[in-house]
Amino acid sequence: MSKLIHIEEFENVLQKAFAQLPPLEKKVKATTFVQPVIPETLENISYLKGILSHIDPDPNEHGNRVDWRNQVWAIAALGWACGRDIALEHSEKGDLFDEIDFDGVWNSYDPSKGITYRSLFHFAQQYGYQGAKDFPDNGQANGKSKSTKQNIGLITISADQVKAEPIEWLVQDIFPLGMLGVIGGNPGLGKSQIAINLAALATSGKGSPDNKPFRDVGSVIILANEDDAARTIRPRLEAAGAVLSKVHIVQGVSNAKKEIDYFQLDTDVETLKQKAHELGDVRLIIIDPPNAYIGGKTDTYKDSDVRRLLAPLQELANETGAFILLVVHLNKRTEGGAHQRFNGTTAWIAVARVAYLVGEDEALQTRFMLPVKNNIGDDKRGYGYEIIEKIFPNPAGDIKTSKIFWLEATERSVSELLVSKKKAKPSAVDEAKEFLEEELSKKSKPVLEIQDLAKKAGISKASLQRAKEELEIKSQKTGDSWYWSLNKISPKSTHLKGENHV
Repeated sequence: MSKLIHIEEFENVLQKAFAQLPPLEKKVKATTFVQPVIPETLENISYLKGILSHIDPDPNEHGNRVDWRNQVWAIAALGWACGRDIALEHSEKGDLFDEIDFDGVWNSYDPSKGITYRSLFHFAQQYGYQGAKDFPDNGQANGKSKSTKQNIGLITISADQVKAEPIEWLVQDIFPLGMLGVIGGNPGLGKSQIAINLAALATSGKGSPDNKPFRDVGSVIILANEDDAARTIRPRLEAAGAVLSKVHIVQGVSNAKKEIDYFQLDTDVETLKQKAHELGDVRLIIIDPPNAYIGGKTDTYKDSDVRRLLAPLQELANETGAFILLVVHLNKRTEGGAHQRFNGTTAWIAVARVAYLVGEDEALQTRFMLPVKNNIGDDKRGYGYEIIEKIFPNPAGDIKTSKIFWLEATERSVSELLVSKKKAKPSAVDEAKEFLEEELSKKSKPVLEIQDLAKKAGISKASLQRAKEELEIKSQKTGDSWYWSLNKISPKSTHLKGENHV
């Protein structure tokens, strides 16, 4: 018959037993090294980086660790001396990057796992890559595989041979020339007005928030198809003091048939570059908003798609010396930091060198432009501003418009501004109504597209359907697809459309 003992006595017996056991030895797995299977040439290294530009390091939007791990292992399978640095650079672009986790994955590569460098082409094809399925120099010569690494030299330059160049600024320590920047805000707060103010500064040298003149004046290119050129853009430019002959408003792109097509960032950046070189003195390019110039193949909620879209713009800014300003909307979130408030993926913020958010402190009845990030200048300084009315006489009737009036500099944090903006959370149906009004304000759209966009914005089908009914949205079948169209803004809705209200 078993004997019952007290729990404390049982614990003492266990502790004495464990004390008599020999200490455990930690076995550390050594990093597995492999012979290069593809020559580590400069051509192949460049080709690998090109393949990786097609691959999202955070697969499936919210992250698929197995896919990312296999990407890292596929790079390790190449056996290159520079492989770890390339894999690290690729992984750091992901929002879920963790350096300790990366080291563990890289050091755990084992050829027996079955992951080869060819997995990289598989991943790239999932994101639309249609190029060759092997490296340009794959080690094959006369039908025999090269088993040894080609002799290549590491190309370096000593720092004393690099010519240091100062950063040039459109607004000192705020908006840099030759780089990419973002300004975001909700409709009606004046972000497009700020862009117009910068256009006036770039062409006339006047109107800077710090009251300092900009001396290297030049031309401006504006892509802003959500605003009417005659009724909105021209009057605002005139009110801000821009040199109108130096501002070039993009109307479209001419094709081979001399027809005008819509400009798309996916395909037409080269034509934008040609225009900038033709002008020769472009200081500012405004894209307001970039979402209006994106084709159907780009998902603005996918990090890799947005990075691929912005890369040519970065190159354009660097090549022309112009500041490229992206004017974007905010999402519907009420929680999280300022980085998470910009619409779409955080790549919009990550790629840009500077990012600013506009908002209003309702208690002070003052609007602010505050830094979300500034990698190269003053990451504390922002500005308050007002929007004042301006009236121009015109033979057809007075033209009423508005302009930015800058207030004093401030070091107020953007997080304080976001906290001051918090109100009672709007209902799910109200959010769905606002979403539908924004999406359908310009034209009707397929129901399936609307439902997909709503899902990405966190709007349920039930809320979407309820909002459709309250807004009296029409359903009409065209061909094989159903479309929704918005006849007018419902009197029940309090949402203000567009920037024309400021």
